[in-house]
Amino acid sequence: MLVLAGLGISDEKGITLEELEEARNADHIFLELYTSIWKGSVENLEKIIEKKIHILRRKDLEEDVNKIVNLAKNKKVIIFVPGDPLVATTHSSIILECMKNGIDYKILHNSSIFSAICETGLHIYKFGQAVTIPMKEKISTLPLSVINTILENKKRGLHTLCLLDIDVENNKFLEIDEAVRFLLENNLVEKEEKIVVVSSLGTKNKRIVWKEAKDILSLNFDLPAVIVIPGKLHFSEKEMLEKL
Repeated sequence: MLVLAGLGISDEKGITLEELEEARNADHIFLELYTSIWKGSVENLEKIIEKKIHILRRKDLEEDVNKIVNLAKNKKVIIFVPGDPLVATTHSSIILECMKNGIDYKILHNSSIFSAICETGLHIYKFGQAVTIPMKEKISTLPLSVINTILENKKRGLHTLCLLDIDVENNKFLEIDEAVRFLLENNLVEKEEKIVVVSSLGTKNKRIVWKEAKDILSLNFDLPAVIVIPGKLHFSEKEMLEKL
């Protein structure tokens, strides 16, 4: 059996009782840390589970996924993932491989930025399609899909959740100021337009800021962080933002 389990958006304390039970009964425990920034401690998580955890690289799940899937044919395997396990499409492909090979699987959900973002006061049903703002060195042409998605969301009065590009294996992370400059340079927001920046959500260091884009440039934020370009605000959304 293969168990895909989310660790939530905080640290090792985000593990659920069900996940703890599954992990303690597993033959092999893996942890994927390349699709998101996780604030937890692998060492502390091992102490909680009382078992050794093996760290997975991108190659392990994208090129050599069959090795883990085959391992789950006769053993109980659990893969821990930051956030919710099915937000990244990489993890959906693991489940698909289990289906193709007739291997039992279980999915244990946990908190995700896609739901926790509502701590800003913005209504979840008013969000349009999310985007990932890329690092400049990783793009050769203008990412029209990102630009068109933001423009379409704005046209429809919907909020846009902007994730920041990361490359954990090479220790490269897109900072908030770089992301805001991308939005400004491509006329996706105006300098005086108010946007929302959220950092370290789910931790004691969480920060939620609603300011004009030009003012965001002078602020420093811890990672992980995201940007929300608000659409048409409901009065209750605006009231909540003003009180944060």
